[in-house]
Amino acid sequence: MKNYYQYENYPRILDEKDAVERSKNKVIFRPGKKHRLPFKELEVALENVFDLAQPTIDGLFDDLVPGSKLMEEFMAEWEKFQASESSYGIWVFYPAKNHLVRFVPLFWHRLSLLMRNSTLHRDPEMKMEWQKIRELFEKTVVAIAGCSVGNNAAHAIVGDIRPFHLKVADYKEFEMPNANRVRLTYADFYRNKALVTAEQINAVDPFMRISVFNEGVHEGNISDFIIGNKSRSEPPASFIVEETDDPDAKILIRKEAKRNSVPVIMVTDMGSAVQLDIRRFDLDNKLPLAACGVSDEELFSKRDRWQADLADRNKFFEFAFALIGHNHLLVPEFKRIILKEEEVLFGGIPQLGSTAMMAGGMAAEAIARIILGSKMPERMFINKYTGEALIMGDKI
Repeated sequence: MKNYYQYENYPRILDEKDAVERSKNKVIFRPGKKHRLPFKELEVALENVFDLAQPTIDGLFDDLVPGSKLMEEFMAEWEKFQASESSYGIWVFYPAKNHLVRFVPLFWHRLSLLMRNSTLHRDPEMKMEWQKIRELFEKTVVAIAGCSVGNNAAHAIVGDIRPFHLKVADYKEFEMPNANRVRLTYADFYRNKALVTAEQINAVDPFMRISVFNEGVHEGNISDFIIGNKSRSEPPASFIVEETDDPDAKILIRKEAKRNSVPVIMVTDMGSAVQLDIRRFDLDNKLPLAACGVSDEELFSKRDRWQADLADRNKFFEFAFALIGHNHLLVPEFKRIILKEEEVLFGGIPQLGSTAMMAGGMAAEAIARIILGSKMPERMFINKYTGEALIMGDKI
């Protein structure tokens, strides 16, 4: 059985056992057996060969501080590049498009993706060294269930935290309405959401392992998703970002996270507002599944009432509001649609792309701050139109 990170068309990082021979008009690629590719030799046209070494080198020159230790180390690396430009770096093969891409070595590639983050994420006492912060961030494993708003969260987490391992789960495929809140190309539609999310991230950072659960999260794989599976080189999750549409999946994920003391983050976009819910099961696995005083008994009862009458939209919203509270009433446009105070023009839950982006950013910020020891409230609500902000529950 394959490892989850060996998803369909995952990038193959090449080494000395792989042959890449360049000529004026083409590149001949002969992969080693470990890559399990369906060919022994591939002729790659030059328009399918991309060289990211020079843009990375230029960016490092622009942003490293002259005279710093990192700049001194980089100058030694630059000399290697100058001395053997044709053989420098690491080649990566992307099977979906038969693309060959040259990257600089792992350390310098990831540094180039992190320099603008600088030291903007610090521990509360601001005593932790940058290298220590990077160690904490890199070993964190974030598992994201649901890849619509979750796609925005994945990109924000990768941009801000850049761990070495990420998990993404979704059984659905992208359709055109998703494009108002997910950055997609014409080639992404009718393809699995988790798979597309992984490909998007690995296109820029092939060194990050991304486990793809393309069946979503269910009883049969939730153990692998949350606590890992050594036989498949699957690590346990440090955090779960829960962004599924399925009420049963929402409860299943929380129950298993609670049982295994893994914190759960959920962001909910409500028109022009975002709500962030945090369940610190790592600190207290006796916490209820929902935030701000809703008992598990109440949550399960409302879920069961809705499941007994699935056609009753009001019973569904009773369950949903038990889970997320009633801050949607503070967003007039969203409230009018949800409560049918005016004619509803379209089906589905209304969502704004800019709010989904903001939601992803809030999830990433919360995870980074928790990793570094900050206390966070159970619930935060921010309206990007009015500037209204609410903090609810205890900070833990």
